Formats: sequence, structure tokens, C-alpha cells
Amino acid sequence: MEKFSINVSGDVLKIVLDGKFGDEDIAGFGAAYQQAVGKINPAQVTLELDARNMGIITPDKQEKLKGFFILYKQTGFRKVALRMEDSAILSMQVRRLAKEAGIADFEIK
Repeated sequence: MEKFSINVSGDVLKIVLDGKFGDEDIAGFGAAYQQAVGKINPAQVTLELDARNMGIITPDKQEKLKGFFILYKQTGFRKVALRMEDSAILSMQVRRLAKEAGIADFEIK
């Protein structure tokens, strides 16, 4: 079962994350992300991450997730927004990782 979906609609690239990611999920996500980004002009697109069904980030996956935040920054999206449930722990983890990756214009909805 896929733990993510990636869709482009107008000026939004929407990524939905579902559950806890294993190493295979992370590798599959990276390939799907690159394919989707190849079809758009990121400077004109908002990246919207929907993590409402994503589990807490285990310590062994935090560096990999930080790597994806670095990738989002390097891609050069107009804006990065994240939707998540009211989980103080997950919110704190994501904010820290985004900050460490250098994403200043990060919004949590």
C-alpha cells in the first residue's frame, strides 16, 4: 500500500503522506517526487504537504525527512505549507527539521 500520493493541480503540488514511512517508502517517495517536479516550474508553485495521517517521526527517520526538507528548499517552491493534525510532538519535530533545513517561509495549517 502506498503511503503517499503526489498530484499537481494548477499552481499547487500536493503531497499526501499516510502512516509511518519505512526505507522503501522513502525511496519510492523520492522517485515519485522527482518525476512530479520535472513537470512543473517550482518557482510558480506552492508545495502543500498533507501530513494529517502521518505518524510521529522516529529518530532513525528524522535525518531522512530533514533531507527531504532540504530538497524542497533546493527545488525553489514559491511557498511550502504543511497540514497536520493537532499533534504537539509532530508539529515540534517538523518545525525543527524545516528550520534546520533552512526553510524560512514554512507555514503549518
